[in-house]
Amino acid sequence: MQVRGDFPTPVKVLLAKRVGYRCSNPNCRMLTIGPQVDPLNSVNIGVAAHITAASPGGPRYDKSLTSEERGDSSNGIWLCQKCAKLVDSDSTRYTIEKLLNWKNLAEQAALNELEGRPGASKGTEVIPFQKLEALMPELLAEMREDLSKFPVRREFVLLKKKWTYFGNELHYFYEDHPDLRNKIRILENYDLVKDITSTGVDRFVLTEELAQHLMPL
Repeated sequence: MQVRGDFPTPVKVLLAKRVGYRCSNPNCRMLTIGPQVDPLNSVNIGVAAHITAASPGGPRYDKSLTSEERGDSSNGIWLCQKCAKLVDSDSTRYTIEKLLNWKNLAEQAALNELEGRPGASKGTEVIPFQKLEALMPELLAEMREDLSKFPVRREFVLLKKKWTYFGNELHYFYEDHPDLRNKIRILENYDLVKDITSTGVDRFVLTEELAQHLMPL
């Protein structure tokens, strides 16, 4: 008989605390806890959702996991009730990989707030890094990997693979990233990259705000 891998209460609390009690869906980010009329109580509308189901037949069930692994915090994500229902109603769209990415983004956002940088800001405008990660996850992941190898490089160029180019800038290919130029334009709109093209290929420089988001100290 298969034992359900339910989350113990300490795991539920841990999942909520690690994201500041906000929904981990980057397009939601709803606060899930607040005051009740009773001054000694609070209202919680958050859910510790399973990334892979607690039992057979559930969404994204992974038969290779033990019941203990299913009930571990590594298999959980904190969501509001609406988003918890959403991800379990369409497990084809909301894959294990997508939910793990949401979880990582939400924990990074909570860390940014703890460190006094709720993403980054320009005056009173807060840059929505969570939404940018959802819009262009592959591009930002490649930038993050490049900075891990070359932590002091900031200039990059946009290229086609058939072109011959010599230079030690970071480079991103149109063939690897659909709508690459439009994605860069969005980053420009938030002052996260600056166009320094003079002649030839499109050339840009990463700002420190984006570099710090991609590779926080």
